[in-house]
Amino acid sequence: MPYKYKVLSIDGGGIRGIIPAIVLDEIEKRTGKPICQLFSLIAGSSTGGILAAGLAKPDPNNKSQPHFKAKDLIEIYRQDGERIFFESYITRLMSIDDILRAKYSSKGRDEVLTEFFGDTLLQDALTELFITSYDIELRMPIFFINELKKQKLGDNFRKICEGYTMKQAAMATSAAPTYFKPYKIETIDPTDGGYYALIDGCIFANNPTSLAIMEALISSKKLSAKIPYKQPLSLNDILVVSLGTGSLTRKYHYDKAVNWGLIQWVEPLVNIMLDANSESVACQLEQLLPKADDIPKQYYRFQGFLNGANDDMDDASPENIERLEALAQQIIRQKNSELNELCEQLMQVQEPEEQQELLVER
Repeated sequence: MPYKYKVLSIDGGGIRGIIPAIVLDEIEKRTGKPICQLFSLIAGSSTGGILAAGLAKPDPNNKSQPHFKAKDLIEIYRQDGERIFFESYITRLMSIDDILRAKYSSKGRDEVLTEFFGDTLLQDALTELFITSYDIELRMPIFFINELKKQKLGDNFRKICEGYTMKQAAMATSAAPTYFKPYKIETIDPTDGGYYALIDGCIFANNPTSLAIMEALISSKKLSAKIPYKQPLSLNDILVVSLGTGSLTRKYHYDKAVNWGLIQWVEPLVNIMLDANSESVACQLEQLLPKADDIPKQYYRFQGFLNGANDDMDDASPENIERLEALAQQIIRQKNSELNELCEQLMQVQEPEEQQELLVER
């Protein structure tokens, strides 16, 4: 019996997003299907949010089919990485700028994301989306989704869709503090002050897998309350695929860190917090969704150690891109049997009544 609901979650990690992009390309090759047709929901933070939107963007000439394959999104990192993380010669000379303002201009990132997404609306996505960001004025998470009926202005969060574009979601979710300035977008709700001031969703969900699972369960529970015959999803109904952007191995030695102050801690602290978030979520899900002998595997995590590649999220040099690609290929080789098993599950077709339930939900 195939799982009723299939979740794909993609970690943040800047330029290291090329790792999950390559793994996704491998899944598309093995299944012969686009990612948006294999998963019920795609969640992402930062670079993972960009990939999530890209995988669900409809083709302008055939809106029932995706505009991009995973291999097309790999080119964001290969061809446009240095344009996104562009630091002028003058800025490099004036190191004081790293303290007084964001390390990079948002101009290159804006240009690249405009080229990829144009003015495509979130509500046109080919599968469910859940993209994270955080408002620094309202002090709450802002989630970009694609279904109008699921929008919600909660006391401590916002789920927004209507009128917003994929490019706006991608810009907001990737506005990493210290690297890029916050991203400002207008809101139609006057109680929100007329705009959102958004930063990277990685600050609270570098690995958004657990949030994606909860989103699936909450949405299903609400739907079942409206439709008497509709049974809500249980945790056991959900297949979960989580893609990392490389586990950090760089050591910060005690003898040096013990004397660090505010300035010395800024960059290491960002890396440590993001990595710790990803690995703690992965650790919890391994225990929550263990492999059982009597059912198909339910939780897949594809991750590798950044032993050879630079773990800096902004190192878009050709040399580092090559090392990151090598790591992705290593993950594919080492996880070959798991990838085959996963692809078999993704290709399993639901029973007609289960398909009808999902159609009603959408």
